[in-house]
Amino acid sequence: MKGRAHIFRSFKAIHLCLIQKIIIQISKIIMEKNDKEKTSNKEAIVPDGGWGWMVVLASFLIHFIMDGIIYSMGQTFSEPMRTKLALDRASISTIFSILSAVTLGAGPIATVLTNMYGCRRVAIAGLGFSLMYLPAIVSVGFYFEKKRTFAMGMAVCGSGVGTTLLSYIMNEIVNVKKWIRYENALLVECCIIIIGLLCGYLMRPLPQEPSEQRRLERKIRKEGQQKSMSETNAKEVDIIEKSSSKSLLRQIIEQIDLSLLKNPAFTLFVISNFFTSLGFNAIYNFADDLANDAKVTIHHRSYIVMSIGVSNIFGRITIGFFGDQKCVNRLVFFIVALIISGVATMVAPLCGASVFLHIGYASAFGFFSGGYVTLTSIVLIDLVGINKLSDAFGVFLLFVGIGTAIGTPIVGGMRDAFAKFDRPFLWPYFIFGTCTVISGIVLFAIPVLQRKKLNDNQIEMDGDTTTTKGDLSNEEQQEQNV
Repeated sequence: MKGRAHIFRSFKAIHLCLIQKIIIQISKIIMEKNDKEKTSNKEAIVPDGGWGWMVVLASFLIHFIMDGIIYSMGQTFSEPMRTKLALDRASISTIFSILSAVTLGAGPIATVLTNMYGCRRVAIAGLGFSLMYLPAIVSVGFYFEKKRTFAMGMAVCGSGVGTTLLSYIMNEIVNVKKWIRYENALLVECCIIIIGLLCGYLMRPLPQEPSEQRRLERKIRKEGQQKSMSETNAKEVDIIEKSSSKSLLRQIIEQIDLSLLKNPAFTLFVISNFFTSLGFNAIYNFADDLANDAKVTIHHRSYIVMSIGVSNIFGRITIGFFGDQKCVNRLVFFIVALIISGVATMVAPLCGASVFLHIGYASAFGFFSGGYVTLTSIVLIDLVGINKLSDAFGVFLLFVGIGTAIGTPIVGGMRDAFAKFDRPFLWPYFIFGTCTVISGIVLFAIPVLQRKKLNDNQIEMDGDTTTTKGDLSNEEQQEQNV
């Protein structure tokens, strides 16, 4: 009797468990149905104009402020800070490199926060350039589809305009006219950054933004929870609720998807850009210092960084336009831009006292580096696909940020070490320019790696098919025996 009672109780427990699972599945179906019904009422809105142009203006101004300040730091503050603080170039340039490194390296954090809270809130919070930069890019993408390339091009041109104007204005009032000290100039730039608050306010959220989707999902989940409370155990609903939520740290870790490094082509691309980033910012930070060593007239030095900014504008637009053409191999275009940027870096210390030669190398670097930056995301899409772009960009920015952090101080330290030479910047520029050239050349191996990966995947698929056929034949034999 006891055995029968035990079996009956076990059967009853299993029966109740199955009923609970069925109820949970039904509640999930109801929630999904409600989700579809409510989201269908709010279809994705892509204005392709209208208020979108105000968002483009906001993005333009953020690029103007952010890159204008970052790329003019070396020209404006290097000399007065070294004099005031009695520090060498390596120490001062470390300050400048940290600014760029954090802006880039914090990309995964900015991505998670933007997905959670939206472009407007994150840009207004603006505790760092990274929190302003990512919403400035993403918001334009939400507001445009057919005109997205043109709108994005207009927005990122703020980088070149800011580099041109801010480098000239700040250098004039701090170093040439000496109207204010560099400490007060930093306060002026802080006031300029506050404009970013107004820019963030212009980024009106659209229904298709991840933050808005999350808000709608929370509302639907709450309604579904209330409906299912009468049908299923509250504890089980609490488990479902907890399983759907993730901590900020967990989401940041997921954003840095290092499994992408298993893709050889992507890994090579990241390594290439890491070595490129070592000397990328040196051109901006030491352009004035290099001209000073070459005895270029002080009143003409501002034109060097200005020429980088102006040519950067044309480079982004021109190379971006040709990069959209079907007849152009974007990877080859990217490689050529990278190699020419490296060559321009290598020849910079050989320009002597002629400001026109300095403007020449600066213009070449600005034009092709602008194209290199424009094509980066496009090449990443070609390598990993559009669905993996966000994760790939997070990993990419992480490594580029590390390279930026260590590269600029090394250039400054090497310049001080070669201070007794006629051209103190010759070896630093030659070494890091060579790194950039080699970084471009090695990317010619990407098509080979992609073909190899494709062949390996095909072999795995063939192997799986053979195994499946073998399993099926074994099952057929067993059925015949039965």
